[in-house]
Amino acid sequence: MDETVKELAELQERYATLAIENWLSDSVFTWSWWFLVFFLIVPWLIFNKLLDRDRTLQIWSFGLIVIIITSFTDDLGSELRAWIYPIKFVPAGLLALPFDFSIIPVSCMLIYQYFNTWKTFIIALVSQATIFAFVGEPISVMLETVTYLKWNYIYSFVFYIVTGLVARFIVQKWTS
Repeated sequence: MDETVKELAELQERYATLAIENWLSDSVFTWSWWFLVFFLIVPWLIFNKLLDRDRTLQIWSFGLIVIIITSFTDDLGSELRAWIYPIKFVPAGLLALPFDFSIIPVSCMLIYQYFNTWKTFIIALVSQATIFAFVGEPISVMLETVTYLKWNYIYSFVFYIVTGLVARFIVQKWTS
C-alpha cells in the first residue's frame, strides 16, 4: 500500500473513532439531536398524508433527484471544509441525514406536487429557499447542528433554487 494511502486510512480510522466518541459524549440525546430527530420523522409523516397517490412515481422521482443532489453536495462541502456538523443524527456517514433525506426533499416534493406551472413552481421554490436559507439555516447554526466555515446563507439560497429547477427539468424531460 502506498504511504499516502496508508496515512489516509489511518486518518480516516482516527476520524471515525473521534466522531463516535463525540457523538456519544456531546450529540446523542441533546436538544439539538432531538431537533434532528424531529426533522427526520415529521416531514415524512406530513408527506404521507399529503402525497398525490396518482402521481407517486413522478413525485418520488423528483424527490430522489433532490436527495442525490443534496447528499452529494453536502458530502462535497464537508470534504472541502465549507461546513461541519458538530451535532449529527448518527456518528458517521450521512452527515445531514434529516436535512438531505427528509426536510429538503419532502418540502421540494410537495412544491413539485402542488405547483404545476413553471411560474408557480419557481415562486414557491424561491419562497422555500428564502425560508430555508435565511430562517432554517440560522436556527441550525444556533442549535450547533451545522457550523459554516467557508459558506454563506446566500449560497444556500441559490443552491435550493438550482436544485429544484434541475430536478424538475430532469423529471419533466423523462416523463414527457
